[in-house]
Amino acid sequence: MKYYLCLIVLIAFAVASVKAIAGRSACRDPDELGQTYPHHWDPSKYWYCEKLNENALEMDCPKGQAYMHHLKTCIPWPNWIWKQPQDPPTLA
Repeated sequence: MKYYLCLIVLIAFAVASVKAIAGRSACRDPDELGQTYPHHWDPSKYWYCEKLNENALEMDCPKGQAYMHHLKTCIPWPNWIWKQPQDPPTLA
């Protein structure tokens, strides 16, 4: 029984860590409001800072598109090129 409890705790910790690693903004800086940031693991998603001091919202690009962080918009997959993602000013 203890084994399963430990496993559940480890999985919960891993899930929480993945969100931070994925480049999610904490939106603590007023300059981040209204800005978008790349999702580090899924190019068809991006982060959007809607409210100050609340973690950024995970947004989906329209079907068949990927987020291009240099352009700050979603573009068709054939035009998407991988670039090293940069972290936002504050991480969740």
